[in-house]
Order: sequence, then structure tokens, then C-alpha cells
Amino acid sequence: MKIAETIDTNLPMLHHEVRRMDNIAEKLIVSDSNHKRLSSYVVSLPLMKKWYQVALFNLVVLALLGLLMRYKMNFPFPVLEQKNILHAHSHFAFNGWIGFLLQVLIVDEFTHDYKKSTRFWNRFFLVSTVVNHAMIFSFAWEGYGAISIALSTAGLWLSYVFAYKIFKTLPAASSKNESIKFVKAALFFMLLSSLGPYALAIIMALHVSNVYWSQNALLFFLHFQYSGWFTFATLAFLIKKLEQSPAFNFRTERAFFLLLAVTCVPSYFYTMLWQHRPETVTVVMAITAILQAISLYFFVLLLYKNGRNAFTKLPAICRWLYTLAVAAYILKVILPFFILHPHVGQLALGLRPIIIGYLHLVFLSFVSMYLLGILADKNIVPHDNRISLTGLVTFAVGITINEILLAAQGLAAMYVLYLPAVSKLLFYNTLILVMGAIVLFAAACKKQACPSFYIKSLKLNI
Repeated sequence: MKIAETIDTNLPMLHHEVRRMDNIAEKLIVSDSNHKRLSSYVVSLPLMKKWYQVALFNLVVLALLGLLMRYKMNFPFPVLEQKNILHAHSHFAFNGWIGFLLQVLIVDEFTHDYKKSTRFWNRFFLVSTVVNHAMIFSFAWEGYGAISIALSTAGLWLSYVFAYKIFKTLPAASSKNESIKFVKAALFFMLLSSLGPYALAIIMALHVSNVYWSQNALLFFLHFQYSGWFTFATLAFLIKKLEQSPAFNFRTERAFFLLLAVTCVPSYFYTMLWQHRPETVTVVMAITAILQAISLYFFVLLLYKNGRNAFTKLPAICRWLYTLAVAAYILKVILPFFILHPHVGQLALGLRPIIIGYLHLVFLSFVSMYLLGILADKNIVPHDNRISLTGLVTFAVGITINEILLAAQGLAAMYVLYLPAVSKLLFYNTLILVMGAIVLFAAACKKQACPSFYIKSLKLNI
């Protein structure tokens, strides 16, 4: 009883101390004496940083799954089926790494809701983490079995909860935060992409024999995840940084957003498989490609007018990562021009190395590279010590080599050439990615947490 009375008496004072320590911590983190700059990104609360560390741990797991997959392609390993490992790898890449990190960043950067709803978000991210890791084991063991389907369905429902909560807490877009529109568009396309798995389930239940239907349902999901949810969410962070510039032109940004949003749906035709592609579809694809090229003009114009103000004062590693990511995005927009011709399109989409190369271009070179830049910019991964710099450079170099090797493999496949050395080189390069991911996770964990983290941990458990 005396202990309980003492806690009740001192609890208000403890809460006041927590708030005071948080204010001190935020001032210490924002003040960067080495670079003498103020980050345009929000300073994360100590507890929030733990979820960033979980995301980086997931990156390590993802890289190890990729390594296992590459190993089985080159050496005998009969324990697990390659197809099952592929499913585990792809689902965890979507939900455990990119999807999870984007969710954490959106909550942290755009809503400021974590402080108000700490208990809800901690439980949400914890449940997401359990589901994501459970999917690894279920898919690796049984492939698309009952448990795996149940877990992937739970992942979809969690995305609905996330979208509902974020839409409720997002402020309205205004002349000062145009980037909010990109977040809302990203959430819309995330929800739209979920129609693909449901359509695939219906097609399988009806025993539809036409393989084009099932493949296009899967490609529907992939398209609106990559070109919708991932792309718009990543661009939201880029636009947020650019709009801090005094020279930011909102008309240019609105033109870029409108063109990109309008063309996202018809650009699904790029990825569809056709038995005989109608000429009208080819015309729509050509118009879409032209409109996306115009959107690219506005995008480059925004970078040209505001890039110096937004990026000059950043650490060199952040500028380097952002530059590589932007270059990958530009390449992503240009590539569809090459598949406008029906025969070239069918050839390219029928070759697995080309599809894998394009998916990795978006997933790793554009999205992952930019998000790692944000983590360095926010000092989640410290940008001022050799360990974290080594991890960032190693991982970025691994991504670049990976794209070069996949491009070589894809071009060889187009000319019916087999390059066995490339497959082994991809395996060895995956070792580089694994080492880079491990170093990044270690660097993020090595950084000391603010003292208020331990006080808040006690408070949350009361």
C-alpha cells in the first residue's frame, strides 16, 4: 500500500519530468554541431526510434532471405523449396521492410500522432512485426497454404487500419504542405492494390484456366504497390523537403502531382500480359508515356529550382543517396517507352530477369535508397561516424552492382544468351548487401537512446 501511495503521489512529477526530458532531447538532437544545420525532417521521439531499429533489423532478415535464395540458385540446398523462399522473401520485402518503414515514417513525419496515440501505434507496429515475421516461416514451409493466406490477409487488413487512422489524423493539404496530397494518393493506391489478391483468390476458387487472368491479378497488385503506394509515399518525403525552399513553385508541383496521379491507373497497361494487345490499348499506353514524360519535366524543374536550397547543407552521404534515388526514379519513368511496341513489350515482360531488374530498380535503387537517405538525414543511422557511413556506402554500392548484373542478365536473355557467371556474381553481391544491412542495424542500435526512453518505458507499463 505504501508503495502504491508513493507512486500515486509522485506520478504527476514523473510525467512532468518526462515532458521536460523530451524537450531537452529534441533540442539536443536537432542541434547538429558537426554540420551546423537543421534537418527539415521531424525529430523522432526515443520510443519511435525503436521502430526504426526494427525496420533495419527487418532489412537484415530480408537480405539474408535474398542470400538464401541466391545460394539455392547456384549450389545444392534441398531443405526448402526455392519457390517458397521466393514467396517469403517477396512478402517480407513488401510488408516487413518498405511497407513497415513507410508506415513508421508517415506517422512520424506527417501526422505527429505518435505522441498522442503512443499506445495504439506501439500495439499496431508490434502486431505488424509479429505478422510479418510469421509470414516468413509460413511461406518458407508451406508456400501458399492456409496459414500463409491467413497471415497475408491479416497484413492486408492491417493496411486498412493504418490507412483509416492516417486519413483521420492527416492535416488538410495547403500551400505550406503540398506533400500531404502525395501521402493521401499513396494510401489510396495502397488500398486499390489490395483488390489484386482478392481477384486472384476468386480466379483460383473458380478454377479459371486462363493463366493471363491470374497473372494480371498479381501484376495489378504489384503495379499499384510499386508505382502507387511506394512511389507516391517516397515522393511525399522528397516534396516535403523541397517545399521548405523559398523558391518552391506550387503550380509546378501541382502539375507534377496531377500528371503522375492521372497516369498511375492507365500505366497498369504497361505491366499487363496480353494474348493480342488491342491497338487502342497501345494508343493509351503511348499517351500515358508522353504525359509521364511531361510530369518528369516538372519534376526536374522542381529539383533544379529548389534542390540547392533543400540539399546543399545536408551531409555528403545524404546528398549522395538522394541523388542515386532520384536518378533511379527518372530511369523508372523513361523505361516504359521501350515497351510501347507490342512485340518488344511481350518479349520484355516474358523474361524473368527483366521483370526482376525493373522491380529491383524501383524497390532498391529508388525507394530503399531514398529511405536510407532519410534515416541518415534524421540521424537514425548516424551520418557522422565511420561505422554507419561504411554501412550506407556498402549497401548503396551493393544495390548499384545488383542493378548492373540484373541488366546484363536481362539483355542476355533477350538475345537468348546464357551467362552462368552472372548468377554467381549476384550471389556474391548479395553478401555485400547482407554485410551493409548488418552494419546499418548495428550503427542504429549503437547510438545511445535518450534518458527519457527508460522513463517512458516504465510509464507505458503502469
